[in-house]
Amino acid sequence: MIKNANIVECGEREQDSAEIDNNDPPLSDTEKRLLRWRLQREARKLLPHERVAFCMRRMQSSTVEVMYSPEQQSAHYGGLMACGSVWLCPVCAARVSERRRQELEGAIKRCNAIGGSVYLVTYTIEHDKHDDLEELLQAFLAARRRSKQGSAAQKLRKQFAILGTVSAQEVTWSKVNGWHPHCHELVFFASDIDVDEYAKVASDQWRKSAEKMGLHMNEHGFRIVRTYGAIADYVAKYGREPLQQTWGAAAEMTKAHLKAGRVKGHFTPFMMLTLISQGYNELKPLFVEYARCFKGKHQLVWSAGLRSQLEMDEPEKSDLQLASEPEEKVVTLGCLTREQWSFILLKDIREHVLEIARSGDWNDVMIFLAERSGLYDTAGEPL
Repeated sequence: MIKNANIVECGEREQDSAEIDNNDPPLSDTEKRLLRWRLQREARKLLPHERVAFCMRRMQSSTVEVMYSPEQQSAHYGGLMACGSVWLCPVCAARVSERRRQELEGAIKRCNAIGGSVYLVTYTIEHDKHDDLEELLQAFLAARRRSKQGSAAQKLRKQFAILGTVSAQEVTWSKVNGWHPHCHELVFFASDIDVDEYAKVASDQWRKSAEKMGLHMNEHGFRIVRTYGAIADYVAKYGREPLQQTWGAAAEMTKAHLKAGRVKGHFTPFMMLTLISQGYNELKPLFVEYARCFKGKHQLVWSAGLRSQLEMDEPEKSDLQLASEPEEKVVTLGCLTREQWSFILLKDIREHVLEIARSGDWNDVMIFLAERSGLYDTAGEPL
């Protein structure tokens, strides 16, 4: 049962129990990029029949394009199949969540511009190490649906002039307490609110809805945070590994399970993959269980009508669409033949080719491949 609503202002928020272990040095940007590809390989081994096993491997045309952004000095592939899974694939999740974050930032700015306000609410439940993830998750999601339906929910929306919400699901695991599904939700209001009054009404409604599904809360069951510009990062955190960085709200919503560092006792799914890659094989069944339970679920859910309320004319794109779209202002640095791509897969150097391509010089890529293959022409030039 909720003992009290935990109400804090952005910038004054207490650290979660899953505090980042500061004994681990922060990763460089290059290390983070390489890590995503390494974790994708781990997911491929664990889930050989899922789309992630073929992501950024299977050719969709006769060549593989290497795309280069002069502005960002970044590189990515074109002409390959993308899985689009924010739950299972760190490579796709990075692309998808960053674009979700940008979209959420725009929504928050629009709400503020019309005199509205945005708050981040986190919903959690009591759990222990004996809970089955599928049963716990189904009950939790059913409780969330119940809390948004009926006369009480309609009264809440009217009383506080709620324009709509954007919800994000998340799960962590710890050896002591097992699976911990929870939900972050951005609540868009037409004006500022009495946060104490809202927390009192909304937390009580959440408690009753959860109890109807056999769930219970402790003092952390409902938390509300006033959000400003940083909210988008807090909501969208599924795309980058923010080790030892301050999170805003949009990152929390969309980038949570991409954090690849070790936390004190609590692990996101991609943290599990990191540890699995280091030999912690006991975590493999847990990641497979997580993958089965979250397959097909939406990471972000916009309430009906919110986009039109905020005059966001562009229709919402699917995760697969966002993962497959090329970045803006890019050029084709060069094309890899089917034989060259087969060699890259054989040597398992996809990410290293992209790192070389960040120089913006296609000849650097050709030299790199020639050095790996030992193939040069009679003039000493790479084939």
